[in-house]
Amino acid sequence: MNFEAPRGRVGGFPGPVGDQRPRNPLRPVPENAADAAAAAAPDAQPVIPLTIVDAPTQRFYACAVYVALLAWRLYDYIQVQDNGAHASYFFKWAFIDALYLFSLPHLRIPWLELSSEFVLVAFMATVFTDWWLMYNIPLPFQGWLLAVLKVIYDKELAISEHNVKLSSILHNSSLIMGKQIINILPEGSAFLNPERHPYCLSPDHPAATVPLFFNATVPVEVELVRFDLETNAQELVRLGRRDIKEIAKQSTTCMVDGLVTTYRYDITLKKPGAYRLNRVLDEYKLEVQRLTAPTYIVPCPKVKVRSAESSTRCLGDLSNLTLVVEGTPPLKIYYSRTINGKDHSFHFQSLQPEGFSSPLLSSHPSASLMLSPDADFTWARAQKVAVGLNESMNNAGEWQYSVDQVHDAFGNKVSYEQPEDQEPRPKSKDLYQNFYVRERPRATVVGCDLRNPLKIAKGQMTKFPIQIRHPGKPPASASHTLTWQFSPIDTLTKSGDHGDVIKVGSFTTKNANDQPTISEPGLYTLKSITCDSCEGEIEEPSSCLLLNPLEPTLALSSTEIPDNCAGNPIGLRVDMDLVGTPPFQVFYDVIEGDVTRHESVIIPNLRYQLQLKPSKAEHYEYRFRRLKDAVYTVMLPPTKEYHLEQDVKPSAKALFMGGTRKSLHACLDQQLNLDVRFIGEGPFDLEWELVHDGKRKSKIETGLPNEIFTLKTPSLSTGGDYALALKSIQDRSGCKVFLDEEVKISVRHQKPRAAFGLLDNKRSATVVEAAQFNLPLRLSGESPWWVTYRNLNSTAPIDIREATSANDYIEALEPGIYQIVRVNDLQCPGIVDPKANTFELKWFPRPELSLVPAESIQPADQKHKFTKKDICEGDVDGFEVALKGSPPYHVQYEVRSKPKTGSVSVARKDFDAVLGKASIQMDTSKAGVYSYTFSALSDSLYNNDKRQSAPLTLEQTVHPKPSASFVKPGQIFKSCMADEVDQRIPIKLEGKAPFYLELEIKHQSGSFPEVYRIPNIQSNSYDIRIPRQYLKLGAQQVRIRRVRDDRGCQLEADVGGPVVQFQLYDSPAIYPLEQRTDYCVGERIGYTLSGTPPFEINYKFGGKTMRAKSHTTNFRRVAESPGEFTITSIRDKASECRATVNLTRNIHPMPAVRISKGRVVQVDIHEGSEVEILFDFEGTPPFEFTYTRSTNARKGQKSQVIETRHEVSEGYSKVIMASLEGTYQVVAIRDKYCAYSTAHMAGNDKNQQKLMY
Repeated sequence: MNFEAPRGRVGGFPGPVGDQRPRNPLRPVPENAADAAAAAAPDAQPVIPLTIVDAPTQRFYACAVYVALLAWRLYDYIQVQDNGAHASYFFKWAFIDALYLFSLPHLRIPWLELSSEFVLVAFMATVFTDWWLMYNIPLPFQGWLLAVLKVIYDKELAISEHNVKLSSILHNSSLIMGKQIINILPEGSAFLNPERHPYCLSPDHPAATVPLFFNATVPVEVELVRFDLETNAQELVRLGRRDIKEIAKQSTTCMVDGLVTTYRYDITLKKPGAYRLNRVLDEYKLEVQRLTAPTYIVPCPKVKVRSAESSTRCLGDLSNLTLVVEGTPPLKIYYSRTINGKDHSFHFQSLQPEGFSSPLLSSHPSASLMLSPDADFTWARAQKVAVGLNESMNNAGEWQYSVDQVHDAFGNKVSYEQPEDQEPRPKSKDLYQNFYVRERPRATVVGCDLRNPLKIAKGQMTKFPIQIRHPGKPPASASHTLTWQFSPIDTLTKSGDHGDVIKVGSFTTKNANDQPTISEPGLYTLKSITCDSCEGEIEEPSSCLLLNPLEPTLALSSTEIPDNCAGNPIGLRVDMDLVGTPPFQVFYDVIEGDVTRHESVIIPNLRYQLQLKPSKAEHYEYRFRRLKDAVYTVMLPPTKEYHLEQDVKPSAKALFMGGTRKSLHACLDQQLNLDVRFIGEGPFDLEWELVHDGKRKSKIETGLPNEIFTLKTPSLSTGGDYALALKSIQDRSGCKVFLDEEVKISVRHQKPRAAFGLLDNKRSATVVEAAQFNLPLRLSGESPWWVTYRNLNSTAPIDIREATSANDYIEALEPGIYQIVRVNDLQCPGIVDPKANTFELKWFPRPELSLVPAESIQPADQKHKFTKKDICEGDVDGFEVALKGSPPYHVQYEVRSKPKTGSVSVARKDFDAVLGKASIQMDTSKAGVYSYTFSALSDSLYNNDKRQSAPLTLEQTVHPKPSASFVKPGQIFKSCMADEVDQRIPIKLEGKAPFYLELEIKHQSGSFPEVYRIPNIQSNSYDIRIPRQYLKLGAQQVRIRRVRDDRGCQLEADVGGPVVQFQLYDSPAIYPLEQRTDYCVGERIGYTLSGTPPFEINYKFGGKTMRAKSHTTNFRRVAESPGEFTITSIRDKASECRATVNLTRNIHPMPAVRISKGRVVQVDIHEGSEVEILFDFEGTPPFEFTYTRSTNARKGQKSQVIETRHEVSEGYSKVIMASLEGTYQVVAIRDKYCAYSTAHMAGNDKNQQKLMY
């Protein structure tokens, strides 16, 4: 038997020995285990499901967060090293660690399901680590840890209050720049185009003149090599004997002391290519040294505008213009774009074929520029580059694109612009392109849509109602092409849209008002509009539904209308049934004997009944001629169906004329005339009767031939109700017809009367002045009445009063005797009672008010205005008024207060008085100018009337009490014992200067307060400087006790009024750690501080005033740039006193040296000659520098130092003569204060290259 120990379960202990359940030989991965346990324990699943983020990714994120927190913690540890320990760092990291560690198990990430014991132990360990790091507890390996962190984070706080990397300041490679390379050349030299002027060939310039310089030699043979730019083939160009003779003759003109110096000879070259001196032999057949830089002669650049297919564009189109540029890339062109006369210039640069790379743009010289044996010159050949100008043309009008200049890679320039001093000449057609940009039209359907279709008759045509618009100025007679879709009416979908059958139609208009014609019913949808090849915009509505309604039809049926008496027909009743599009109009002719009338009837619906009842007896014919509906006009056939005939004999009838009024009113003794109209065949016999009080009075009028008869009633002398009735009528036929026409007549029983009523048994009254008085009227009759009256004591014309009640009145405003002239009621004229036709009206006298004379009251310049003596705010004052009239009196007056600042306030007051005098208390509660205006006076009879007299005004000036207040109450003023100038407490004073002020100063120790008096303050703003003998070290309160102004007004402040605090402190101090005053860039400047942190240090550097804070008693900054660093003041948190200091440190720049102006200069000299090496220094002299001479670098060989020399310079430049071949460069420099060396960079080729360039 093989006994095998069971495997332990994941995250637990082995099962019991007797547990013989099959084991899985492979341990399940956590995510699979989590899936297996999901059914048994749903709460054990991860918070983030594994289907969203798998388990390894969740573990990676958790570890990444912990690493980020660790890096942040080490960054804070570096800050603790620089600024000192601080408890806030410790508590911050203890909270972050607790949040991370105690939250991680709740995420239930597989393999990171930490137990609570483990989390607690880990938290204690991290808290210990935080305590060690944030409180800067020294441990043996602390130095090693700081060194590693400084390598990772090498930044310190500089004077400019920015973190700087110290190594970048200390290791500044720009301090030592440049070197000079000396090469020993053979005797004599030749240079081709040493200034590297560009040359190009064109039909206008077929040849290029290139300068050739010779130095200390006379050649006997000159050979140039030309590299073809297309094939890269070489061609030798030798100067002929004539050219050699000219060179020799030219050399004789440049002789100094019998020796040939530098002279020039111009050679003419006519082929493009890359030229260099291949061989130059002197008179000894020795090869002369040559400058190897090439000279390029290329075809001149040119540009053409590729003509566009069309010069017409539409608004918003692209210009789609191509410029073809030819020359040596990269090319550069300048062109101008003119829009409606406005010019705009543009340019393109770096134009080159795709994949092209020019060695001229490279930072390192290529082989083709140095003319090495394997050089490739095909890059310099002329190439064509097409430049597309695809601009959106958003402005309508005339556009022009014109080429101005073109440049190639060598700087050759061809200008197509016209010089200002020459006559303008037209440009070539291939140098410009003109366009005309047109506006796009817009089209919409007007007056027709799916809800309001067009309806026309079958076979007829109508205009498609299309409206064409142009945003700008429309063309005068431009044609437009319209296209639309059409679907017949029987192919439309249920929703009314186009169906399967769609036809396309088009139309070309002659002008913007032209419209296409359509006739076939269906749906028309406008799709496009085009004007001069510009497709426009279709606006909604764009669809129109055309319908062909059914033709209208008319069906008639008629019946006779019989007479009830004789049975004769009196008319026709015609029933009409119609089919079509309402409304209908039926036209018919009425033939009455020989007279024909054309009549019509408008029928809004499909059914209608027409009654034809003539008023005369005649033979009538009715012919229905025409039927018209909303669409069609149909002629009715002349058949019997539309022809009606009838002999009409209407019955006799009599009617009162004048409408439907059946009731009349009449006055007493009035006679009425009423018109009666007859219908029938005359002559007529009319019987009528008048009924009153049960009595009937009948009368018969016979032989009345006319159709209209005027019936006259007898005089209605008795009041009451009358009835006038038409009893019967008989015409020529002898048929007597009963009539029911009747008119009610209401006759007044008496005439209207008018008279004045009695007041206290008399027709007179006395009222207050200007009061409206109602003169009583007594009227009888029917309302309303018109009473005509007049005032016998006035020249006013006669007036009319409309009265609505029997006891109405006449409004009287003036005194006098009023008389009633006549009266009329609603229908009848009346009579006036001669005994009561007058009424007399009188007025009472008005009350008066005046001021009681006093010494303090004086009259003012204006009438009815007085002034009273000035008074101070709060004092008691008053005055008396005298009253005349009928007591008791009611006086109303206004108190207008006008303060110095703010708006005017008005208070309305009143009082009652029964005596002839009354006292008034004056308002002095607030300062200002008070005006007491008596605007209303009334007594027992009169109310006030402002129109009677001007108001009485008394004015008094109340001067304000002076006031003194702190500008900022509650403010804490701080001062230091060392300050020479005491702190100023600003106050504001109100009143008239000078002022007297008392201040109370109470110390916090509770001692007896001291009083400080200021007797003479000449202004309203004052800064109080409390003498030092009134102040003590610590806090004290300052309160204003009393203030008095020049007017004698005084104000005592409340005990609990506003105060200011005054603090007296000792000042903080700052001490330098080093006594030296000169520092170099990159050094640290340190100070120690005394006082209570945090500190605020103000200093000046580089002409700027800056401020820094220090949370510890140490202050250190890195000098990142030169200048004068002066600490001007320091302030701590406790006192906020600023101690003025003047600690100045001079920061000197690192010395710098430049060889040959900081460039790498290569000088070729002859053997035995010398060359100057120029050293330029920056810093403070004297300068000490060390330079080396090393071998010139060769291909495949390293440069080696040959010698090292040390020199001193008292000035800012030094020249050293050198005649030995080699590379000269500086390795160390020192001035009066600072030093710099590149010894640490020895052997580093890359750093040497940086120093070189």
